Amino acid sequence: MNYDVIEQVNHALLPSAFIILMGVLLRKWQPSGLTLTDTRRVISTLVLNLFYPALIFAVIPNVALDGDIFSSPIVSNVGVFVGMLACWGFYPWLKKQGWGKPELGALMLVCGLGNIISLGIPLLQAIQGEQAARFAIYIDIMSITPMLWVVGLWIAIDWGNNDEPRQTPIIFLQSLFKLPPIWAFIGAILLNVYNINLPDFIQKAAEMLGNVTMSGMLLVVGMSLSFKSLKAHKGIAIMASVIKLVVVPAVVYFVANITMDDVQTIQATVLIAATPSMMATMILSERYGLNTELLSTVLVTSTALFFITLPAWLLIVG
Repeated sequence: MNYDVIEQVNHALLPSAFIILMGVLLRKWQPSGLTLTDTRRVISTLVLNLFYPALIFAVIPNVALDGDIFSSPIVSNVGVFVGMLACWGFYPWLKKQGWGKPELGALMLVCGLGNIISLGIPLLQAIQGEQAARFAIYIDIMSITPMLWVVGLWIAIDWGNNDEPRQTPIIFLQSLFKLPPIWAFIGAILLNVYNINLPDFIQKAAEMLGNVTMSGMLLVVGMSLSFKSLKAHKGIAIMASVIKLVVVPAVVYFVANITMDDVQTIQATVLIAATPSMMATMILSERYGLNTELLSTVLVTSTALFFITLPAWLLIVG
C-alpha cells in the first residue's frame, strides 16, 4: 500500500473510529442516568428529522446537477439487489439450524444496505472534498432510503414475527413521504434548479446543523455495537460481511465502469457501495420481529472488517 492510500485511510477513518469509540464509552457510561436506548433514540431522531435535512439544504442547492444525480443511485440499486439476492444462498443452512425467514430477512437487509450517513459521507469528503457529500446524498435519498422503507419494510412485515396486516403500495408511499429528508431533498433540488439562494444566516445555520449529522450517527454506531453474539454467529456474520464489503462493491465497480465515464463519480459510487451494513436496519428488525441478534452481529462484523477492506477498494478505484 502506497503512502497516499495510507494517508487517505487515516484521514477518512481515524476520526470516525475515534467517534465510534466515544459511542462505545457512552454505552458503558450512561451519563446523567440516561439509558442507552433513550440516548440512542434521541440522537437518531434528531439526525433523521433535523441534522440530515439541514445537511441536504447545506449541500444540494450549491452543487452542479449533472448525470451523477441519476446514474449513481441506479448503479447503487444494482448492488443492493445483488447483496439481497446473494443471501438466499444462506437459506438451506438457516433451515438446518432451525431458522427461517426472520433470519433470512435480517441478512437481506444488512447485506444490501450500506451505512451512508455516518461512514459514507465523511469518507467521500475526506477523499474528494466537501462537495463529494452530494454523491452520498443522491444515493441515500434515491436508492438506499426507498429500498429501506419500501423493499426492507415489505420484507420485515411479511417475514418478521409480528401481527401486522399486509402492506399496500399506498401505505408504502405514505411511509416514504413522511420522512423529512425526502422533502428536504425535493426542496433543495428546486432551490438549485431555480437558482434561489438561501439567506446567509440560514445557509450558515444549515451548515452548522448538517455538520452534526456524521458525528451523531457515528455515536449511534458505537452505542449499538454488541459483541455478545459474535462467537455464536461469527461464521455467518463473516460470510454476510464479505457479501456486503466485497461482492456488492465488486458488482457496482463492474457496472459503473460500463455505464459511467466520470472517474470521480465511479470512485464515489464504488466507495459508497463498499461501506458496512446500515444501522437503520435495526429499526425495522426490532419493530417487526426479524432476528435482531443476528442482524446486530453482522453490523458489528461488517463495521470492523470495513477498516480492512476499505484500503483495498481505495487502491482499486484510486
